[in-house]
Amino acid sequence: MSLLVRRLRLLCLAPVPPRRDAAHGGGRAIAELLIRLAERHEITLLCLRGSSTPSADPLLLERCAGVREIAADEPRGRFGRLARRARVAVAVVRGTPAWVAGGTSQAFLTAVREVVEVWRPDVVQLEYHLMGAYLSALAGCSAPRVLRQLEPGAATARDRAGYRGGLARLAAPLDCRAWERFERGVMARVSVVVALTERDAASLGPLAGNTPIECIPLGVSPPSRAFDPAGQGGAELLFVGNFAHAPNVEALERLIRVILPGVRSRCPDAVLRAVGPDPPAHLRGREHEGVHLTGRVPDVGPYLDRAAVVLAPLRIGGGMRVKVMEALAGGKAVVATPLAVDGLDVTDGDQVRIGRTDEELVRATVELLQHPDRRVRLARRAREWAISELNWDRPAAAFDRLYQSLLPASPGKPPRVG
Repeated sequence: MSLLVRRLRLLCLAPVPPRRDAAHGGGRAIAELLIRLAERHEITLLCLRGSSTPSADPLLLERCAGVREIAADEPRGRFGRLARRARVAVAVVRGTPAWVAGGTSQAFLTAVREVVEVWRPDVVQLEYHLMGAYLSALAGCSAPRVLRQLEPGAATARDRAGYRGGLARLAAPLDCRAWERFERGVMARVSVVVALTERDAASLGPLAGNTPIECIPLGVSPPSRAFDPAGQGGAELLFVGNFAHAPNVEALERLIRVILPGVRSRCPDAVLRAVGPDPPAHLRGREHEGVHLTGRVPDVGPYLDRAAVVLAPLRIGGGMRVKVMEALAGGKAVVATPLAVDGLDVTDGDQVRIGRTDEELVRATVELLQHPDRRVRLARRAREWAISELNWDRPAAAFDRLYQSLLPASPGKPPRVG
């Protein structure tokens, strides 16, 4: 990048150790951005880390001025889990979202105070709304606060409410109100909110008050080698996702219940492979139906190589779908809903096939399975487009401009060049 920028001290707060190979797309997106920003700014990263979670990306450890990982509070034993559930339930009734109440750490709050006092950052960036729970630790710190909303909480909670059943459906209104209250409070205490898409910005607007909202999309790092555009596993379909995330579970349930049977009625040899951690127990053991759940895998690459078509039938949630961007950049034929490609300037039939209904998704998938030449052409166009349009240089430059706009001018002081 040729952009000349003042070199800043950036304190980044993240709910997980960012890694380019993280199980969740958000963790990968945070890592990719910070790796690039660390080339021009001094970055201190504070993140929560679970006992089974890998440490931050080695390149971040190398490039950042400091990386501090705080052990996440994890309940021990059955009694500990029950006590935590009770605390979370009380917090939701009082207006705090379950994810926030279950993930807040006193040790992390203390660490933020210590770093702010000693390091005195120029800008503080909060990754995800969960980090808003630590804004009180910034008291006395005059640095602008940037909240990057990788997925709006209130809007996603409203989407999710319509697909819940049983007791969860009864609790959904409480969850929605808790998210609205929490996000409104957090956004009132930051300098600017960064949304990934215009759709997200519109959903955040009513809660943001006078806080400005900027749109900065994600980028993607394409693999040096394209995956096999035709696939190596026959009529194998692939869905990738972290199934601790409700929108992925909803999509997988619909894939198994509706979309895959529709495809198999016309392509009997089609099988679905769902790759990602925490697959729901009630969906396991369906190999006789052509469904294979792998759980967490060390590398998704071999599964992308094998797949004839990558499916992304998401219809709830917000943000951008890193797994879709990575499949396009890797040169795979993708069939997706409009929501799954939100924020991407793609055209149905050019870089991706888009289906607005389950039947449209079935038809597009069957067509690509029955016509390998079409899926190869689609896959190659997708990779060419992604390499040209989805690189990380633009988002990183947009953050540089945003930071500079938030800082007071310093007459007579030459800018530091990164």
